[in-house]
Amino acid sequence: MSREVAEGLTQFFQSLLDEEGINRGQVQWDEQAQTSDLIFKFDGRNYILIADADDVDFVRLLFPNFWPIENDAELAGALQAISFVNSHCKGVKVHATPDNTNMAATIEFLLTARQPQLSSALFLRYLRMLNNGAEEFARVMRAMAAPQQG
Repeated sequence: MSREVAEGLTQFFQSLLDEEGINRGQVQWDEQAQTSDLIFKFDGRNYILIADADDVDFVRLLFPNFWPIENDAELAGALQAISFVNSHCKGVKVHATPDNTNMAATIEFLLTARQPQLSSALFLRYLRMLNNGAEEFARVMRAMAAPQQG
């Protein structure tokens, strides 16, 4: 559809970050995926905002690689933790990376790309929701591992 619109959307989100005094991040065009990606840090963690040129009103906010998976047993526990987080944490989806070696959390939402309107406060809430989902995942994983350590 429109690379130009997708890139404009990531620039909109750069402005929101700037309003909040957060590092504006780096915009990259992913030719293979046809996405404009805004890579930035918030509270010491890396995030990626992905604007899709084929569906310009769809945005994915990604907290990548927040929990490495060491082995098949840990993956089995991670699947249980995923189920818990996805059913108990508002708006967040936690999932394993395609190669099952790490965990990621996402929030997906719609907005009108050609005239985007989203407050910086709401965007910060999305980031906090991602953090909460990742923290809940870690809490569940630690709780499952605790009996094995004793």
